[in-house]
Amino acid sequence: VAIWTGAGDRGFCAGMDLKDQAERVAKDPAFDIVKLRPGVLDGSVGTPYGHNVTKPIIGAINGVATAGGFQFTMMCDLRVAAEHARFGVGEVKVGRGTPWAVPVLWQMPLPMAFEVLLMGDPVPAKRLYEVGWINRVVPLDQLMPTAMQMANVLAENAPLSVRAAKEALYKAMDVGRRAGLDMAKLIYQKVYASEDAIEGPRAFAEKRKPVWKGR
Repeated sequence: VAIWTGAGDRGFCAGMDLKDQAERVAKDPAFDIVKLRPGVLDGSVGTPYGHNVTKPIIGAINGVATAGGFQFTMMCDLRVAAEHARFGVGEVKVGRGTPWAVPVLWQMPLPMAFEVLLMGDPVPAKRLYEVGWINRVVPLDQLMPTAMQMANVLAENAPLSVRAAKEALYKAMDVGRRAGLDMAKLIYQKVYASEDAIEGPRAFAEKRKPVWKGR
C-alpha cells in the first residue's frame, strides 16, 4: 500500500507554474509544453491506470490540489482529504486544456465532472465527498492517522485479491461491461488457484487471523 501526500499543511500540489511557462514562451515562442511532457494529450500521462501501479494508492490530500495536483489525486484509488482541502481544474480560465481528465468520467457523476472542468472554480472537499469522489474528510491532524488506518486494513487483506480487484476494475474501464466481466474472470483465476484462497476460508473456520503468502 502507498500513501501519497504533500509537504506541510497548505497544499497537496498546485500544478504547473504558469508564470514560469509564460516566461519560457516569452524567451522562446516555439516553446511547447506538450513536447516537453510527452503523453499529455494522448492520456498516457495522468490517467489513473496508465502508471500500472498494482498496489493500492491512498491519497492523503493535505490542502489545495489544482490542475496537475488534481491530476495526481485522480491517480489515487482511495482519497482522504483535510477539511480545508480544495480541488480544482482551472485550465479553462487560462486557455489551457485537460485531455488527461477524461478518466474522471469513471470517478464522479457527469454533472460534477462538468462543474469541475467547465467552471474552473475550486471545489471544497466536503462537496466531493458528498458525490463519492472522496472517501473521508477529516481534520488536518487526523489526516495521516486516517490514511494509515485505511492502509493497515488493506495490508491485512489477501494481497492477490486486492491486486486483482484493482486491476479488474481499471481494465474494465477500457473495454466496457461485457468484455470487462470476461477479463475479470481471467484476472481472478490466479486468485482462486492460489494458496491464499485456501488459507482464507481455513483461517475463518479456525477463528484465527490468516497468514497471507501472496501466492
